[in-house]
Amino acid sequence: MNIKDKYWMIKNLIRIRDAWHAAFPVFLIAAFFLFPGPADVCGAETDGAKYIILMIADGWGPKTIEATNKYTGMPPAYQSAPWTQYWVTTYPAGGSYNTTRAWSEFDYVMNGYGDSAACATALYSGFKTSNGRINVSPDASIVFFTIGEIAKEYGMGVGAVSTVNVSHATPGTWVAHNDDRGNTFAIADEGFFGYPNTTGTVAADIKYGGGHGPTLPPADVLIGAGGSAYVSSQIYSKLRNESGQTGKHVLVEKQDGQDGGTALMAAADNPNTRKLAGLFDHVYHNANNSGYMPENPTLSESTQAALKVLNRNPNGFVLMIEGGAVDWAAHANNMNQLIGEEKDFDNAVQTVIDWVNDTANGSNWNNTLVIVTADHDCGYLSRNAGEFPDQPLGDVNDITLSKEKIVSGSGGRRASWDDTNGNNRIDTGETVYWYWNSGGHTNSLIPIYARGTGSGLFAQYVKGNDKIRGPYLDDINVFEVMNRVLIPQACIQTGSLSVASGKTLQGNMTDLTSIVTSSNAVNL
Repeated sequence: MNIKDKYWMIKNLIRIRDAWHAAFPVFLIAAFFLFPGPADVCGAETDGAKYIILMIADGWGPKTIEATNKYTGMPPAYQSAPWTQYWVTTYPAGGSYNTTRAWSEFDYVMNGYGDSAACATALYSGFKTSNGRINVSPDASIVFFTIGEIAKEYGMGVGAVSTVNVSHATPGTWVAHNDDRGNTFAIADEGFFGYPNTTGTVAADIKYGGGHGPTLPPADVLIGAGGSAYVSSQIYSKLRNESGQTGKHVLVEKQDGQDGGTALMAAADNPNTRKLAGLFDHVYHNANNSGYMPENPTLSESTQAALKVLNRNPNGFVLMIEGGAVDWAAHANNMNQLIGEEKDFDNAVQTVIDWVNDTANGSNWNNTLVIVTADHDCGYLSRNAGEFPDQPLGDVNDITLSKEKIVSGSGGRRASWDDTNGNNRIDTGETVYWYWNSGGHTNSLIPIYARGTGSGLFAQYVKGNDKIRGPYLDDINVFEVMNRVLIPQACIQTGSLSVASGKTLQGNMTDLTSIVTSSNAVNL
C-alpha cells in the first residue's frame, strides 16, 4: 500500500470519527472499512458542496485591506454579512503564534513566518510543512494528499488561476508535490501533464528535480503567467503541439495586439473545450487602474474562463484563484501597486459572487462554498515606524500615494509622509500616513471570509482569541472544512456507522496503529 492510499484511509477515518464522536464516547477507532474510493462508495446525490472556490490574495493582511478600502472608499461585498469572518494563523511546521507576544514585542511577528509553499500546503492538504516544501513533509519523506486530489476521486474538475507564474508556489502547490518550490519545471510538468518529468529531467535542468511521481489526472484548468524560469521551452512546445487534441489542454498565449481576456474567453466559450491552459505575462496594475495591458487578462477574466470550462464537469469542481502579485507589491513596499493588485483581486471575488448567484450555472449558496483569505501577511504595514498595526492608517489617496518613498536610514523601508524639509527622513511633527516595517512576510494573523454551504463549520475550529483581532483558527483548518463539505455527508450514517448501504466499518479490517506508525502521516 503506497503512502497516498494510507493517507486516504487515515483521513477518512478521521472524518468518520469526527462525524460520530458526539454520539459515541470513543476517540480512536482501531479498525475500519477500507474505502475503495469515493466514486465507488457514494451515490450521485449528496448534500455536500458541488463547487468549492478558494480565493487567495497572496501576502494580504488587515492593513493592506484597510489601505485598499480607504482608497476605493467602499469595502467589497465579501467583507460584510452574510459572509462569516475569522482570523487564521500561518506559521510553518514547528512554529507557533502567541497573541501576547504579538502585541507586546514588536519584532515577534517578523520571525517564524511561513512562505507561500508551506502555507499553501497547509491550506490544501491540512498538514504543516517546512518553508519551501510543496505538499510533502518537512523531511520530504511523506507526500500529502490534497483537496484537489480528493476532488478528483469524485470525478470533479480541478483548476488554478493566478496573476503570477503558473508554477509559482501558490498555484504550483495546488497541482503538484515537490521537495522544493524552486523546481518550477517539474511543478509545471506535473500541473499540465500529471508527471513531474514529462518534458525533461535534472540532466537537462535542475528545475526538473524534486518530484514524487504523478498527480493524475492533471489539472483541467491552469492559467497564469509563463516565463522561461517557470515554464520550460519543452513545456511550451508540448502544450502548443497538443493544443485542442482530445483530452488535452487548449492553449491560449499572450500575443502582441491580441486582447488576452477576449482570446481566453473565446477558447472557454467553445463547448468542446474541457481543458484550458493560459500563459501570459504579469504587469502590475496601479491603484488608479493604469498599468493595465490588454494582452494580459485581468484576474476576473481568467476566473470567468476557468469557471466556464470547469462547469462543464457535471460532478462539480474545486478551483483556486490567486492574486499573486499582492505579495510582490508588499515585498517592494509599493502601496500604489499593492492597491492595484488588491482591486484586481476584489473584482475577481465579485465575479465569483455573480457566478454563484446566476442560477443558469446550476450554482447557489447551498451547493457552493467560497473562501476568501491569504496565505500569509507581508510588509508589516502600520501607521508609523515601530508602531503596532492596531491603529488606523492615515489618508490613502492619489496624493498620499505620490508621497511614498524610501525613508533614509531605514534599510530600504518605504513610507508616505509629509516630508516638509525634503531630507527623506521622518522628522518630529511631520504627518505620517503609513509605514512599511518589513520587506518580508510576517507571522501575523490574516483574515478569512467564507460564504455558502459549510461556511459555519469554521466556528468549530476556533483555537484561541487574539487580544486585538478576535477568534482565530489555524490554516490547516481551511482544508478540514473543504474536506468535510466536499465529502458527501449523506454517505456517513452516524448512528449505524454505515459508510454506504450494506457496507459498514466492520468490513475489511485494517490495523490503524500500523498505518500510522509506518506512515507517520497523522497524530490522532
